[in-house]
Amino acid sequence: MITDQFPDLTIQSVESLGEGFRNYAILVNGEWVFRFPKSQQGADELNKEIQLLPLLVNRLKVDIPEFEYIGSQSDGSPFTGYRKVQGEILGEVGIVSISDNARDRLALQLADFMNALNAFPVDSATAAGVPVRNLKNDIFLLMEATEKHAFPLLNPSLRDYLTQRFQSYLEDTAYTRYTPALIHAGLSPDHFLMDSHMSALTGIIDFGDAAISDPDYDYVYLLEDCGEPFTRQVMAYRGEVALDARIRKVFLFVSLDHTWSRD
Repeated sequence: MITDQFPDLTIQSVESLGEGFRNYAILVNGEWVFRFPKSQQGADELNKEIQLLPLLVNRLKVDIPEFEYIGSQSDGSPFTGYRKVQGEILGEVGIVSISDNARDRLALQLADFMNALNAFPVDSATAAGVPVRNLKNDIFLLMEATEKHAFPLLNPSLRDYLTQRFQSYLEDTAYTRYTPALIHAGLSPDHFLMDSHMSALTGIIDFGDAAISDPDYDYVYLLEDCGEPFTRQVMAYRGEVALDARIRKVFLFVSLDHTWSRD
């Protein structure tokens, strides 16, 4: 498929980079990453990235995928190829093994990245196919589905716990009131690329979940995967105020997030 549509590319080696629920990826010639959606959701997300990422590349201080090959699969869904973003995946284990100086620098770089995303014009993002995600509505629908399908299977104490978590978010206007902005929505160390010394962030990948939504949602995987002290570091570098209240809000997101799929 690749050589049929891109005859200029001679394939000498192919290596699997992994497979998720929505995509699989291969490394061609040790240089080119090709991504192939496996579902309509994956295709929609890749189409969003195809439109959005070229608008971001000159606004960010870290590397992101730059698609040089955009092809079509037999079912009409797209596939893309881009030069491998240089660096090593940090991962959830890596965040605890890097030095204090590297962790501090990473917090500063992530703060800069998040600020740049939030500053991107919302109109331009929506024109590029980025959806608006109303978290209050999403969580309300999630609560209804949980009560209908999961509660009959749960013991009373767990039902009470989940009810309390849902209500804590939905009934507090300080949590549900926000200025919508562009977010990555998947800021996990699994998507952070570090230099060979594990001392600096070189790139961020996987913008498939990007949305216009609550900027605080981008702290979810930082808190879950990197811990509260690191998340507070990022918040402080961004100039956030009322950190205790913000952390409590993000903890609510984390407790509810496990019911949403994560590729």
